Order: sequence, then structure tokens, then C-alpha cells
Amino acid sequence: MAQPADQDLTITRGDTETLVVTITTDGSTAVDITGRTYASQIRTQQDSTTIKASFTCTVTSAATGQVTCVLSATSSATLSAGLYFWDLQETASGVVSTILSGNVTVLADVTR
Repeated sequence: MAQPADQDLTITRGDTETLVVTITTDGSTAVDITGRTYASQIRTQQDSTTIKASFTCTVTSAATGQVTCVLSATSSATLSAGLYFWDLQETASGVVSTILSGNVTVLADVTR
């Protein structure tokens, strides 16, 4: 099993955050992701049982390996400023693989 690629995120509490990911074999050759699904969550610790927020992940271009994950403004508004953890999981033919993971820094917002 391959280790997930590191990808740290910085988001602003209360903002809609959009993450566009292109799945590739070598950093440039896109993978056809037809039939695959994706899920992404934010937690205070990697092994926490409590989900603090979830991205809605949609395959936006299967042929070019593109997945778009959106964290709604409503969901990000529930986060306190600070450090969290996230990952992106792919399910392909019943096999679940974590393909990205990292820290999430949540910045405080001023305008509410």
C-alpha cells in the first residue's frame, strides 16, 4: 500500500473552501477515475472518533482524474481557529485507499 501524499491546507473559518485534486500516475498522467468515489473529513486528531467537518467530494471529470471537494461556509464556521487533521480517501471497486493527508490550519475570520 502506498503512503498518502502530504498536503497541508489553510482555510478561513466561515468561508467556502474548494479543493480541486487531479489523480495522476506520475504527477502528470491523469488516471481515469470512472466509478470511483471520494470522501474527506477534518478531525482534531487523526484517531478521534468525532468528525469536525466533512468536504463534499464530486468527480468533476472522470476521464481527466479530477475530483472537486467543497467545505461549505456553514461547516467551516463550526471550526475554532487552530490546528486539525484531514485526509482524502478513494473507494475503487470496494478498495478504500487514503491518497492525501495532512494538517489543516483554520484561521479566525473577522466578518461574520
